[in-house]
Amino acid sequence: MIATAGTPTRSCSGSRARCPEVILLRHTQAGLDGRFCGHSDPELTEKGRAAFPAIISRLGAAPPSAIWCSDLIRAKETAARIAEHFGVPLRPSFALREINFGLWEGLTWKQVEAQFPQDASAWAREFPHHRPPGGESFEEFQSRVTAELRRISSDAEHGYVLVVTHAGFIRVAMGWVLGVPDDRISRIAVDHGAAIVLQRIGEHWGFVAPGTSSFRLAAITAAREDRR
Repeated sequence: MIATAGTPTRSCSGSRARCPEVILLRHTQAGLDGRFCGHSDPELTEKGRAAFPAIISRLGAAPPSAIWCSDLIRAKETAARIAEHFGVPLRPSFALREINFGLWEGLTWKQVEAQFPQDASAWAREFPHHRPPGGESFEEFQSRVTAELRRISSDAEHGYVLVVTHAGFIRVAMGWVLGVPDDRISRIAVDHGAAIVLQRIGEHWGFVAPGTSSFRLAAITAAREDRR
């Protein structure tokens, strides 16, 4: 089932009206890369920590009105460095976690195929609608993502909100906003440190910036300042 945020009825372009913005940022590189890592809690790698200055530079000079993050170490550590830079309090949230892969946590796909052959076959056949054993269903995850976005967006009324989260959360958010079929959401690439900008227009949502780590968020900041 495709969950969608609906079609915007108006645009904020060329208008002084505030359209609340939520920047979704994926944490930097962490341990367990290449394995199922949902609710597992590895620390950032040295490469991940080395990416902090570039991310802060891309965010520009304007501080967010709030900084939210997943309560897992890889997201919380990424967000903490940004919060320290801007002097903005950090707000961890369990609901911003990646999907829970249950008994597959920490395993490679080959290990999953070897240890859970029937589940692996069903996963490949029914993706993303087969629940990993002991894990979270896609429908549960999708509901968690959309509910949390609606809740957090209320903080964006007086500026943009930064949300440091995980690749799966960002993919589902983009799928919800753009109406991407569930079985194609995995095609959305979200690199470590990549960011997208979502804009709430009334009760609807729009997608502002591409989800690529090379995109300069400073350009969004500059445009935002010009509208004031």
